[in-house]
Amino acid sequence: MRELIHWFSRNHVAGNFVMLAVMLLGFATWFKLRKEIFPETAIDAFTISVPYPNASPDEVETGVVLPIEEAIQ
Repeated sequence: MRELIHWFSRNHVAGNFVMLAVMLLGFATWFKLRKEIFPETAIDAFTISVPYPNASPDEVETGVVLPIEEAIQ
């Protein structure tokens, strides 16, 4: 890596040509990219809300969470 940096520091024209080539390729591919204002996203998650008033955490786990997890599997 050190030799590459040393070579570019001695050859300014080659460094400028490499920079120009990278910029031109990036500009050319800009028009080939698919651009969307609102891209479609797929999320592999969902939310379940189950009201269980006046229940302790243990009751919620055994009465709600575990049966829902088993049904999903």
